[in-house]
Parts: sequence; C-alpha cells; structure tokens
Amino acid sequence: MTADRQTGKYRKRHRYIEGLVFILPYAVLWVIFLLGPMIYGFYISLHDWDPLLGSKFLGFQNYRELFTDARFWNSFWVTWKFSFYVIPGIIVFALAFALLLHQGRFPGVPVMEAMLFFPYLLNVSIISIMWSLMHDPDVGLFINFFSQFGVDLPPLLNEPLLVIPMVALTTIWWLMGYRMVIFRAALALIPKNLYEAAALDGSTPARTFVAVTLPLLKPTLLFALVLTTVGGMRTFGQIILMTAGGPGTSSEVLAYYMYRLGFDFLQFGKAAAVGFVLFFIIFSISIVFIKIFRLEGELR
Repeated sequence: MTADRQTGKYRKRHRYIEGLVFILPYAVLWVIFLLGPMIYGFYISLHDWDPLLGSKFLGFQNYRELFTDARFWNSFWVTWKFSFYVIPGIIVFALAFALLLHQGRFPGVPVMEAMLFFPYLLNVSIISIMWSLMHDPDVGLFINFFSQFGVDLPPLLNEPLLVIPMVALTTIWWLMGYRMVIFRAALALIPKNLYEAAALDGSTPARTFVAVTLPLLKPTLLFALVLTTVGGMRTFGQIILMTAGGPGTSSEVLAYYMYRLGFDFLQFGKAAAVGFVLFFIIFSISIVFIKIFRLEGELR
C-alpha cells in the first residue's frame, strides 16, 4: 500500500510538473508582453514622466487632476455615448442575422453570410477612409443620394449631435459579422429535439426563443458582450481617422484623449492614468456581465 501510495504521489507530481512545462512558454510571454508592461504603465501613471530629462514622482496626483479636468469628463461621457450605440447595435444585429441565416428558409444563405462577414476582414483604416468618403460633402454617397430627393443633408461627421451615431454605425457594420458567425456556431450546437418539444407544447416562436434559445446562448452571449464592450470602450482607429475627435471635442473618446495627452501634450504620466481608468471601467463592466449572466460556475 505504501509503495502504491508513493507511486500515486509521484504520478500526480509528474502531471503537475508536466502541466507547468506546457504553460511555461505562454506564461513567460504573458509576463513579458502583458503583465510587465501593465505594471510599468501603472508606474508611469504615478510620475510626471520624462525619460530624457528625468521623471518626478507624483503619487496619485495625475489621477486627481484627471477627475477635475473638464476635458477628461467630456471624453468619459463621449465614450459611454459611443458604447451605448455600439454594444447593443452589434449584439442585436449580429444575433438577428444569425437567427435569420440559421433558419435557412431562403436561397443565397452562404452568399449573404459571406457579405455580412466580409467587412470584418478589412483593416480599420480601410473601413474608416471608405466611410469618410461616403460622408464627403462633395463626392459622398449619403449627401448625393438624399439630394436626389431634394433633401439638403448636412455633412453628418461635422454635426456635434450626429458624429458619434455615424461613427457607431460604421463600427456596427464593420464588427457585426464576426459576432454573427459566433452566434451561428452556437445556434448550430443547440439540440433540435428541444425545439421539437417546445413546438409540441404549443410554444410560440417568441416564447421558444426566450425559454430555449437565449438560455443556451448565455455563454456565447457573454463572450460577445465582453468582446464588444472591450472594443467599444477603447475605440481609437475610427475616431482618429474619421473625425480626429471633432467637431471640437464632440467625438473625443477616452482612448483618443489618452493619445493626445501622450503624443500632443507629452503628458505621458497623465496619459497612462487615463489608460488605467479605462482599464478599470472595462474590467468592472465585464464583471457585471458575468454576474448578470450568472456564469461564475461555467468560468471556473
């Protein structure tokens, strides 16, 4: 018995060491390229950072100055406004198209799926330039199209009240296809006998969706929500290429404000502080989603 027990302990220790060896390459890369820079970034946020002339330790003064800065709060609310359009827009349209294509009751399903997914394959610069040209007051599609019907449409990207919805529309069109593919894959895994049982019980399509489809999509929906939240809250490429934060600061999101602090005003410590505020916001929202969907058990 003693020999068997020792053999069991040896095998357990061997599996433990074997597992560590397998994860070691990823763990080293994670520490070097993610955890290390993140800790260093927090260190920078506590300084008046100037690597050439010398840095001065400020403690949390950069954070205190941020919370009394009207431009920071403007960027904060612009980020939330943008996310308010983008996150529900991407999820709702992606799920709607996934359900439509999953039914497959019309010809051309593969073609339609490819057309919806194709924008995701394009770079953010291509998407932003293309949509900026569509908004151009001289050659743009939108203004020229509405002018055919006698509607004098203003340049939408130059309107403070419309610029965020327009950039959000671009983002929804760009990213919706990937989430749609994720939802389609999840829908394909739902057993058909559950729908047959619901139909035998006289359940309506709407009730079947709420009682059968949505509960089984919870892990996928959580993944899509967290992914979309991270992308929406830290949006940068569309803003710098389509609006440069304008008109004025009406489209200056936190990520673009952080960029301007660092590279226009050379306030690297304060820019790093903005980055950590943004990280805290995204992390908190992700935790809230996990609590709402009650998937703590599935994630352990």
